[in-house]
Amino acid sequence: MNADTLGTEANVQVSYPSLAIRDTVGVRLTGVALRDAPIQTVSTVGTLTFKLPKAWVTENKGRTVTLTYTYKVGGAGSLITSSPLSIHVVGAQGLNVFKVVEAPAGELNADTLGTEANVQVSYPNLAPRDTVGVRLTGVALRDAPIQTVSTVGTLTFKLPKAWVTENKGRTVTLTYTYKVGGAGSLITSSPLSIHVVGAQGLNVFKVVEAPAGELNADTLGTEANVQVSYPNLAPRDTVGVRLTGVALRDAPIQTVSTVGTLTFKLPKAWVTENKGRTVNLTYTYKVGGAGSLITSSPLSIRVIGEVPVGDGQRVANDLNAQYADTRQNCGSASLPAALCSGVILRATINGTGYRAWNPSPLSQQNGGVSFFYLRKDALFKAFPANYPNTSGFVFFPSQQRPTGSMEIPVLCTFPIDGGSDIRADQGCGVSSNYPTVSRSCEQQGITTAEGWLTHYNQGSAGWKYQRQCGFNVRSSQGALAANAFYQGILAMKLMGAESFNSWNEIRLATWPQNIHTTIPIKAFFYTSNGLANARYNQQDFYKYSSKAIPIIKLTLPRTTAESAQFEFIKADQVVGNWN
Repeated sequence: MNADTLGTEANVQVSYPSLAIRDTVGVRLTGVALRDAPIQTVSTVGTLTFKLPKAWVTENKGRTVTLTYTYKVGGAGSLITSSPLSIHVVGAQGLNVFKVVEAPAGELNADTLGTEANVQVSYPNLAPRDTVGVRLTGVALRDAPIQTVSTVGTLTFKLPKAWVTENKGRTVTLTYTYKVGGAGSLITSSPLSIHVVGAQGLNVFKVVEAPAGELNADTLGTEANVQVSYPNLAPRDTVGVRLTGVALRDAPIQTVSTVGTLTFKLPKAWVTENKGRTVNLTYTYKVGGAGSLITSSPLSIRVIGEVPVGDGQRVANDLNAQYADTRQNCGSASLPAALCSGVILRATINGTGYRAWNPSPLSQQNGGVSFFYLRKDALFKAFPANYPNTSGFVFFPSQQRPTGSMEIPVLCTFPIDGGSDIRADQGCGVSSNYPTVSRSCEQQGITTAEGWLTHYNQGSAGWKYQRQCGFNVRSSQGALAANAFYQGILAMKLMGAESFNSWNEIRLATWPQNIHTTIPIKAFFYTSNGLANARYNQQDFYKYSSKAIPIIKLTLPRTTAESAQFEFIKADQVVGNWN
């Protein structure tokens, strides 16, 4: 370690296999004195960085120091000490330094260079009052301004970018010269050869954050940077980058305006969804933006990071248990059974211009969202015909939703499809086709399943569902809410085959758009041939939330003697790490 060229501090990075939250970790430097960096308590699993002041390094010039790290598991118990790391501390005095900072391997890229190239110079007997210069020999002789040494160390000469650019495709020679004390003979160094290149002529294809082919999704910032160039890259070429992993992800096409290296930014979500997998990157381009699409060889990148293990079978077991739970309320007369039992599910259709888990445009207008309610005593055998490849999502019962997730109120229930799209009051009130008799049940004095069925059967065949009343189960109903919901379930039983051959409807309050991290989704489901849609929903939700929600297969009963079945199948899943 060079004490003279070091900035204000040296950075020591530490991690170890068992590192965990609440561990306390320290670093000790043993040199002319014992120096202990401040203890750190682990808050997030990853790599810790300890900053050692420059003074601790400088006092050990010419010596070899030893570094060790120590830690206590959970901040208590025995102090565990690492094997020592030996570091030799040097100073610029005594070193022979002659290099171009931007060309560590002897190749300087004029196109990616900033405003100047930095040439560093030192020699063993460098002393105050020496005068030192640097010459670049290329298409022309270029001499950097002479410097007079005031402090022993490494000198930096700045060569304007124009001196580099004029030598693209050539090898230039650098020399430094000096006079001891600023007088006497001019001493010239051995030459340093540097090959100047431009992005044109180079083949560049790399992920900046994955120099060794491994990309850590947990430590990545907001995006991964993919750099691309190819030998004949020219203005007006159109260039794109594709990531092939759990899904095909295409970065926006770029049109070349200046010959150089292009950078494509891949959102972190594209990386995170591929944890534990190897993805392939390719770039494509069209010369002048037209003609044949030319595709590069693939670049393989391994995505690493901690992948939580999901228990899909537990979710399926939960849903089967909820289905079998036929309680009348959730602990009191004011808590309807839907808050803790049965399965609240919503069928969705992809490609309608909004995410499957977001309320539809109509629901955003009327304040309510339609769901089905499935329980052993609230059976139906099929979803509506307008869901030919049925898939959708299941909500947690309100009393079982995860901490931090949004509570979405249950508003009302209809024993059979309520035609809520033409009803007022969030889809629970008056139907526009029957403005008098379709009011909420409690407003008409209907409080029992028998009363509801009598009222329902007074309607004309084919239109009864619009004429029916809905049971209001809002919290404002107080001690009437649980019984109102249960009477809706009993009404289904009284209807017999008519109910079983149709479906019920339960209305929930509309939630905000795009609450990807707090919406209380327990599972994505599918029936028969709806798996492709369920997979799309699982993958799409993961993209936005970074949460892997299991796909569950739902088999509806064929007869009233059968039960619905919820089944977790590991092969159905396209994201997540599942038992």
